[in-house]
Amino acid sequence: MSKLSVLLLCLLSAVVIVFGVTQRHALACELIEYAKHAEYSEIAPNVFASNAFSSEQNEKLLTVIELGKRRVNQTFGNMIANPKVVIAANDIEAADFGANPFGKALLTPLGQCLILGPKGQNIDVIAHEYTHAEVHHRVGWLNHLLNVPIWFNEGVALLVDFREPYLLENIQLSVDQINTVKSNPFEFSIASYKAARVLVEPVDKATLYENLEKLKQGQDIKSVFAL
Repeated sequence: MSKLSVLLLCLLSAVVIVFGVTQRHALACELIEYAKHAEYSEIAPNVFASNAFSSEQNEKLLTVIELGKRRVNQTFGNMIANPKVVIAANDIEAADFGANPFGKALLTPLGQCLILGPKGQNIDVIAHEYTHAEVHHRVGWLNHLLNVPIWFNEGVALLVDFREPYLLENIQLSVDQINTVKSNPFEFSIASYKAARVLVEPVDKATLYENLEKLKQGQDIKSVFAL
């Protein structure tokens, strides 16, 4: 084997290792029906719930998921994303997939996977996470990574998330506090989420998907959404 071949093989191996480490939670989700996570059962197409739940609890979970999806559909239009959903019974199970007790959207080149923690099994969080999946699906992984700011992503998801702290009437931030979120790394704090919610208020919900398509075609988010 030539030195070039060895070098290329080493580089490929390094890429595979790095990808496996950085995307281990997404891989765990994608392989949930095959790997050690056999303690989860597929209770509906692409929806996996911890075996700690009873059949009655599973039925309630599926109902809440449908209500969350319906809220997204009624707000923005019908979704086309079909993310895998993992419903954890406790904080430890959620952490196995890199999620907090509320949940997390794993958005990778592999696709979208939504983790619903014990505090996230409600319409607000479910609609929030499904919106993340839909935005990611419509703009594509690379565009989502490079051209969709986190504050925009979170703000749009909060348009279907009616938890009390994030309702406009309950947000009292200065103009400087709001604008800081646009110019600094997103902190994932309550204040940052509130600022993101204010910033996306001008977004036209009826044309969100149409404008996401423009992002996919390479247009700049600032011009598309007049932000």
